[in-house]
Amino acid sequence: MTARLAFSVAAHLDAEIMLVDEVLAVGDTAFKTKCLDAMRSLARSGRSIVFVSHELDMLERLCDRAILLDHGRILADGEPDALVGMHRNDSDSAETEEIPT
Repeated sequence: MTARLAFSVAAHLDAEIMLVDEVLAVGDTAFKTKCLDAMRSLARSGRSIVFVSHELDMLERLCDRAILLDHGRILADGEPDALVGMHRNDSDSAETEEIPT
């Protein structure tokens, strides 16, 4: 409930930049859909949105630029599709390395 209220208030503020940090990690599908629609509308109106998420599919659908961070350090900056692919490949490699043989 708190995330819904916070997002609703933030979406109606007249700020040039909006920071959305893992807000879609909570809530049901209807809430996520409303948030995405609101963020798209805000972006079309000229506002910048910094969207923090571990949901890679969401990043690919919503963002036009992505920054891949690791422990606060920038690993890559570019097109969301490319960075999500890079992250998925790195994750797959790490999981393979951890499997005992």
